[in-house]
Amino acid sequence: MNVIFRTALATLITMAALIPAAFAQQPYPSKPIRLLIPSPPGGGTDILGRLLKEGLTELWAQPVVVDNRGGASGRIAAAAVAKANPDGYTLLFTYGGVLTTGLPLFRTLPYHPIKDFAPVAMMAHVPGVLVAHPSFPAKTVAEIIKLAKAKPGALTHGASSIGSSSHLNMELFKQMAGIDMLLVSYPGDAPALVALLGGHVPFAFNNVVAALPHIQSGKLRAIAVATAQRVPHLQDVPTIAESGLPGYEGLLFYALVAPARTPPAIINKLNDAVRQIKQTAVVKQQLSTLGAISIDMTPDELGLLLQRELAKWTKVIEAGGIKAD
Repeated sequence: MNVIFRTALATLITMAALIPAAFAQQPYPSKPIRLLIPSPPGGGTDILGRLLKEGLTELWAQPVVVDNRGGASGRIAAAAVAKANPDGYTLLFTYGGVLTTGLPLFRTLPYHPIKDFAPVAMMAHVPGVLVAHPSFPAKTVAEIIKLAKAKPGALTHGASSIGSSSHLNMELFKQMAGIDMLLVSYPGDAPALVALLGGHVPFAFNNVVAALPHIQSGKLRAIAVATAQRVPHLQDVPTIAESGLPGYEGLLFYALVAPARTPPAIINKLNDAVRQIKQTAVVKQQLSTLGAISIDMTPDELGLLLQRELAKWTKVIEAGGIKAD
């Protein structure tokens, strides 16, 4: 009996030891995925993130739960993902600034924007455009620079908030052009746009989606786009780079990342899934409606972009002496 008991016990122990391995070998994904978004429902990041959620759910027949963690300029959501188990079941869908401008703006973060995340996939970018009130005399980048140099510090421009893409794109513009202008900051994109439409500030950066109806109606004048190439919605509008500031580019992009040390096989499967989702008619239409331009990148390519953008904006922010509100 003792021999039989010992044999049975050994068998049970062996089987118990194999259970975790069996679960570990289950194909990914085998349970719901949590997708954190660092903004409240309804904004551009949330809309694109939910497109991704629907696509992943349909592709893999696994629930994807959106967790909106707005506030603190994205730090709350990013910190939660950075500390999560690196198993592919907790992901961050974010606008680029959380990973590329947060560290120089706030000086310290509860995570490192490069070391604590594994790049997964690029979703898209939304082009920025330099727009002016019709009463503003300058019609080109060169004319703005000439006006600013004639009266250093006198020319004003608007921005949605300190550290926003509209602010930092203008700061990059100022530094590359070697000019000094006065910033008028507003508490958000909508108030900044209202001020521009009312002529309270002469010009500012905005995204193409928000600015396009006003450009088409003649309430705003498009001067140049912030992207490296001209954009589909404004083919007749030059880039800032071709307007006298070679190399200028200010990207507002959206990307998917996971906690560092997430297995490469999971990262690559997610990257493939994002590419497939972006090829669907529904997502293509939604991206077009939002004015977003799809960009495909490998995880390594996205990682290099994030490193370059962090280094670039750190230099701009430090040179401008900018501190977050």
